[in-house]
Amino acid sequence: MNCTARVDESGQLTILIIGYAILCLLVAGVVTGVSAIHIEHKKLLSVADGAAQAAADSFTLADASQGEGPPAAALGTDRVRAVVNTYLAADMAAAGFEGLAVEGTTGSPDARTAQVTLSAVARVPLVSMLMPDGVQIEATSTARARLTR
Repeated sequence: MNCTARVDESGQLTILIIGYAILCLLVAGVVTGVSAIHIEHKKLLSVADGAAQAAADSFTLADASQGEGPPAAALGTDRVRAVVNTYLAADMAAAGFEGLAVEGTTGSPDARTAQVTLSAVARVPLVSMLMPDGVQIEATSTARARLTR
């Protein structure tokens, strides 16, 4: 048997290069999308931090006439939610989020800590046609009200 027939391999390298280029573009798209969502989450966390701090600063003095200790800061859930809504209305950074909402866990779990949970929708670049609803992101921040000398 004589194996003198030669297979033409021209164009094989072109297919390989095209395949690797598509793979690199897909990886770049995924990295871009994940980075964009991470940055949006950090922005939302920053707004939640500011809202929690504003809510913690809105404390009232607890009645100290019953005990022997010094007066303490007291926070109420309704007050925390009201201050958070006021903060978000006044903060220009909050206007940059789509579907920004104050979640139900926002309040004061122990009458001294303001807990703020915000949610928003983040858009993923390059694949917005595949994910038209975006990605729901959520950020929770806490701030404690303290009285010091």
